[in-house]
Amino acid sequence: MQPDKSFMRDLKSMDRRLGVKWNPDVGNFIVTYDRGHGEPVNIHRVNRDDGGFRQPDKRDLVILKGGDLAQGDDLNNRISKLAYMSDRIRKEQRRKAKSEIRDMTKDNKLQLKRFLADKTNEGKGNAEFRRVPHKPSKRVVKVIP
Repeated sequence: MQPDKSFMRDLKSMDRRLGVKWNPDVGNFIVTYDRGHGEPVNIHRVNRDDGGFRQPDKRDLVILKGGDLAQGDDLNNRISKLAYMSDRIRKEQRRKAKSEIRDMTKDNKLQLKRFLADKTNEGKGNAEFRRVPHKPSKRVVKVIP
C-alpha cells in the first residue's frame, strides 16, 4: 500500500530523510526517519482519532513540523524553553520524593525510634506518657552490716 504522491512530495520537501512505510501488523502508515545508519526510526503513526486506518495528509505534516526544532522560534529560544521545562519537571520530582519520604517517616517515627533503640542496645525507650513510679513491696529485707 502506498501513500498519496503529493503527501510524499511535501514530506520529502520538509526533510529528504523522512519516509513512509506500511505496517501490516498495526494496519497503519508509519512516518520514519533515516538516521544514516541502521534501520529507519519510526517517529509518527498515522491513524484516525479512534485508532483506525487513514491515508497520511496535511494534518500529519503539521504534527511533524510542530515537533521540528528547526521550525518556529529560533533554535536557542526553543532549546532554552525545553531546558527550563525539564528543570521544572526535575525539581517537581525531587520535591515529591522528599515529601513522600517525610510523610512515610512521620507516621513511622515511633517505630524508627524503637528500631534504633534495639540496634544500639538501649532497651526500651524512655516512655514519658506512662511512667509508673517504683513502689517497693512490703517485704523489704534490711541488710545489717
